[in-house]
Amino acid sequence: MDKLKNIYALLIFIIVIPNSKAQTNNSESTAFTNITLIDVENSKSLENMTIIISDDKITSVFPSNSQQIPTSAEIVDMANHYIIPGLIDGHVHLFANQNRTADLEKLLFSGVTSLRDMGGDVRVYQELNQKIANGSIKSPNIYYSATFFGPEFLVDPRTKFANKGINAGEAPWMRVVHDSTNLKEVISEAKEFGVTGIKAYASISPDLLKVISEEAHRQGLKVWSHAAIFPSKPSDAVNAKVDAISHGVGMIVEQAETVPNSFHNAVRNFIPVQDFENADVLSQDYVDLLQSMKAEGTIFEPTISAWKKVQSKNQDGKMNENKISPKSNMPPAIKLNIPAMNKWVNNITNAAYLNGVTISAGTDFTRTIKWVQDEIRFLVESGLTEIDAIKAATLNNAIVIGIEKTHGSISVGKQADFVILTENPLENIENLRSVKTVYKNGKRYSVEE
Repeated sequence: MDKLKNIYALLIFIIVIPNSKAQTNNSESTAFTNITLIDVENSKSLENMTIIISDDKITSVFPSNSQQIPTSAEIVDMANHYIIPGLIDGHVHLFANQNRTADLEKLLFSGVTSLRDMGGDVRVYQELNQKIANGSIKSPNIYYSATFFGPEFLVDPRTKFANKGINAGEAPWMRVVHDSTNLKEVISEAKEFGVTGIKAYASISPDLLKVISEEAHRQGLKVWSHAAIFPSKPSDAVNAKVDAISHGVGMIVEQAETVPNSFHNAVRNFIPVQDFENADVLSQDYVDLLQSMKAEGTIFEPTISAWKKVQSKNQDGKMNENKISPKSNMPPAIKLNIPAMNKWVNNITNAAYLNGVTISAGTDFTRTIKWVQDEIRFLVESGLTEIDAIKAATLNNAIVIGIEKTHGSISVGKQADFVILTENPLENIENLRSVKTVYKNGKRYSVEE
């Protein structure tokens, strides 16, 4: 185990974005007065509020002029400004990103203060988190997973790519599991590498999924899964009491009579022939699924961005275009109906929301940046209110990760992770991009004009 911990796959280079800087406050505390607070805990906007931070914590939240501000505090009048919790992208894959350090800094300065990585070489994330902690790179905090899959998935090159120096399927963070696996042991090994959750990915039966979920939860880890884990359906994941399921596309599987055991067979031959265009999200199978998700508290992360071709201004003011690519290294045997798939994901997201399912926001960002601000906008387009879409990328993602007691909203005792905006995001969700300053762990990050 010690030998595994000392293996490093990559040398990370530090790239600094010009014209950006972090500033440290020398006062004992800072009071932001007359600001409009976007309160995601209570789904409302509060005008003329004062938020006081000390070191890395939020110490007071109250209506301006209702309480005395400590004389030692630096007072910053934020009239006509808006404050939201630090954004969280709940689904990224940093390992394949080719400009990792520079992109992490761009994400931080855009308002993203935390990330949930959903599969890769955890040795890279351990090193990144060390550099984040010692201040040598500017980045959101990174929470990461161990990926579990059945033997059928070993044909996928990613099982080798993300565990160099270790046999495929044997790395604690990229593990083959089957009915005879000592789950207590392998989950314990994954936990030693600092993972926050176990991700059930492919070729895991409903019975095995349930046992994985029970043992992971017993050891204090979260359990995350794809909506379809072939041969397991979304309802199998819900019955196994996983904490969150990803990908709206996979929700179509719930109505299928038979489901392939192989992930690659499913991607090549099964998903492309599903009738996304005519599938009815209000049919009994889907309504039963969504009501079960609500009852069990299963969080739904639709990753609307995953299959979209996004054309919008990014944080640098340049056009941001994400190309569509199948979610596998093996191309589909049958052409995918991308417009119908996107419409289906919008519809199932809307149905989940109307049925009271908790929604979280993730982009499935891999090689190039996808902005969670786009995912939030897609959630609004799918029927969420602006404040609930922001909540999906803040408090709800904090719940998915298990950090909701310290992150995800602006309240007393929580970490001072927040974003100050010059425009109201509840009037236009695109105003999330009007970032003036970002605070992470009480430290101020600003981009010079």
